[in-house]
Amino acid sequence: AKSRKIRGSNYVQISTINYETMEPRCRTVVFRGFLKGVPFGAVEDVLNNGRVEVDGVNVEGDTGGETKESYNCVMKMITDVRSNKVQELEMFHEMKSGEGKDSNTVEMVWWFPKSSEQYRISGRLQFIGSNGPLFSYTDNDVKDDDDDNTTDRNNCYFMAERKQQWGNLSDMAREQFFWEKPGIPYSSSSADGVESYAGVPPGGRDDDGKLLPPPDSFLIMLLYPSKIDYLRLTDNYRQIDEWDWGGDGCSGRHWKSMRVNP
Repeated sequence: AKSRKIRGSNYVQISTINYETMEPRCRTVVFRGFLKGVPFGAVEDVLNNGRVEVDGVNVEGDTGGETKESYNCVMKMITDVRSNKVQELEMFHEMKSGEGKDSNTVEMVWWFPKSSEQYRISGRLQFIGSNGPLFSYTDNDVKDDDDDNTTDRNNCYFMAERKQQWGNLSDMAREQFFWEKPGIPYSSSSADGVESYAGVPPGGRDDDGKLLPPPDSFLIMLLYPSKIDYLRLTDNYRQIDEWDWGGDGCSGRHWKSMRVNP
């Protein structure tokens, strides 16, 4: 709470891996809040590959879109579909299979200078585009009608969140998604001393000032935490929290906490 009033306290660092070169990649992004009411089936798809362990047996998760209060920590950011982050996650899905897909795909570092607290948050990324999630963590090729219905409900939820986030952006932030591919040589034109960029609608709006629909390049980037490493430097307190699916169905899902040496 002490750090909320500090400008830039919602800036976090996201680290991923380029699986082609095995080099780390780190960048600063804006944390835009926690998602509320995430369908729990979507959480299962990302963190547990669509499986739920019941009495030691893996079965397909089917919660009918129900939300469990025990997992309310999906973290929201935004990114461009043409960014390296998206390419890196695509490489992960192409290279990993079976047990390899149980790996985390990202780590976030969040530092609070006012209270001298650090959070290292490991988990899995999910990108939400115009048609829902870009990639799937599940290994299931055979789906029944219930699976399709659950997927449709989840996609409706995610697409509504994407539309709302698009409307919440500043005009300058929206413009970025109409630019040409990130990283290519820069070019612009100037008229009356004002720079303009070919094909970029000012503020992401039409001639009447109304918001344009989000382009395909605009993605919501979600982080599903599975491990949180907390450190408080004022008294050298450190705690590790890990998400545990348990072995007895829904009632076994919870966070396990352990205090460790700093």
